[in-house]
Amino acid sequence: MRKGILLFWPSFIIAAMATIVFFSIFDPAELTLHGSHLFNDKLSAYSVFMLVSWAFGALNTAIVLLLEKSARDINGFTPPPVEPMDDADDPLKT
Repeated sequence: MRKGILLFWPSFIIAAMATIVFFSIFDPAELTLHGSHLFNDKLSAYSVFMLVSWAFGALNTAIVLLLEKSARDINGFTPPPVEPMDDADDPLKT
């Protein structure tokens, strides 16, 4: 549950800010692709852009969460325990 919150809440904030900035610059009724309108109404344009930007934000946050893990967590490697040596057993002491 905690990882889901860490993943989706920041990506939702990113998506909301991206949607606000994008549609403050561009009118969704004027978005065209090869001369045809992309969306029938503005609400569908807002919804699609919000969901797509939320998906990209979630992907970005997932990559960040993956990269913050230590190598031990990713690889599952636990080094063997190291036991301290006595001074008598130390081969470097003369």
